[in-house]
Amino acid sequence: MLRTLAFSLALLLPQMAFAACNGTDLRATLSARQSAELATELQDMPYPDGNHWVAHKGAQTIHLIGTLHLSDPRLTPIAARLAPVIASADLLLAEATEAEEAQLNEAMATRPELISLTSGPTLIELMPPEDWAELADAASKRGIPPFMAAKFQPWYLAMVLAMPPCVLATMQDGQHGLDKALLQIATENDVPAEALEPFDTLFTLMGQDTLEHQVALLRLGVIPAPQAEEMTATLVAQYFDEAHGAIMPLNRVVTQDLVDMPKAEFDAVFDNMVDTLLNQRNANWLPRITAAQGVTVVAVGAGHLGGTDGLLNMLADEGYALRRQPF
Repeated sequence: MLRTLAFSLALLLPQMAFAACNGTDLRATLSARQSAELATELQDMPYPDGNHWVAHKGAQTIHLIGTLHLSDPRLTPIAARLAPVIASADLLLAEATEAEEAQLNEAMATRPELISLTSGPTLIELMPPEDWAELADAASKRGIPPFMAAKFQPWYLAMVLAMPPCVLATMQDGQHGLDKALLQIATENDVPAEALEPFDTLFTLMGQDTLEHQVALLRLGVIPAPQAEEMTATLVAQYFDEAHGAIMPLNRVVTQDLVDMPKAEFDAVFDNMVDTLLNQRNANWLPRITAAQGVTVVAVGAGHLGGTDGLLNMLADEGYALRRQPF
């Protein structure tokens, strides 16, 4: 869900060099406490599984496809299997199309206030010295000079630091996830594709928090690169297991042991992040999705599908009949 923002950073830093991803799946290494906390998080969660669902209501058919924004060779046969679904649709709705990415790239080059602190104190002044030192080291390991990191808006830097260096490398190299592949299939079959939100939606949602809250979010992003690689590998493994409902809960139980933050504060910051990145956007997308006519494909990050505030449950509440499909 953060691919577009991180890709934009990669465009800004064309000389960055990165190592290959070597993370391992963390699910087999969880402690008894972490496993119990994860089970509690998943208890009674609606629609936690399945990367392809179809929703029917009257004459309307909606295919919901959970995508992975990262590149992986296993996505190629998946895209081929989904090609007939895309080719026969009346409309493809995605988080962003080429038009929005072009708008984003232009804005990033001409509107520094989108990601930068253009006035007032930098992060060096906003953070305790020990926290800044840790952040500067994490930024350096991702090829971002600390003087540049100090001038980023905290929420934006948090998004970038949550990704290991190897992920940014694949984006810089032009490698793309399932979203791009499905959009290409739509283009080849003359199926219109539209974005579910304006290109600057995340900037608006994330930038509305106070600097104090953004700095708290930034502390969640300062995760050592090796652990960030393992968390990314775990996310990818969960995706191909079609276990998208467990992605954020597992992220929660693992991350809280990696950051020095009281649990109550951690939970508040994490919950706010999930609400902003997933729940608010799902709610904003729903009217656009239900207003579409005929056969519509909705291709969005798999994390948007499951849970009480996920797209599947919201469509069920709207009276749609849901059936899981092969992926």
